[in-house]
Amino acid sequence: MQKKLNWEAFSNGKRNKVIEELKNTISSSDGYIMNFNMFSDLALTLSIEIEENKIQTLHKALALVLKVSELDLNELNLESKKDWIIFINISFGKGIGELKQKIPKVPG
Repeated sequence: MQKKLNWEAFSNGKRNKVIEELKNTISSSDGYIMNFNMFSDLALTLSIEIEENKIQTLHKALALVLKVSELDLNELNLESKKDWIIFINISFGKGIGELKQKIPKVPG
């Protein structure tokens, strides 16, 4: 059975820019986004699969982009290559509760 972590994160940045930075950060830390859910422009949840020995690196990299909850190193074996699942709930401080995308009119 895979072990799991739950993290809370917060950003005051522009949602689209933060999401792009998150994707790059997770990818460069050898993590994989397994699932995501968007809740208007207020929040986003991610499920990430990553090897245990890379969790600390991912956490440090995410902390450069977001304010993220603390990581308890006592839970981790930094030598292990076992897969873990990390659930992250990200809140966006500049969200207003309405996510609208402008779709250009297509002729025809």
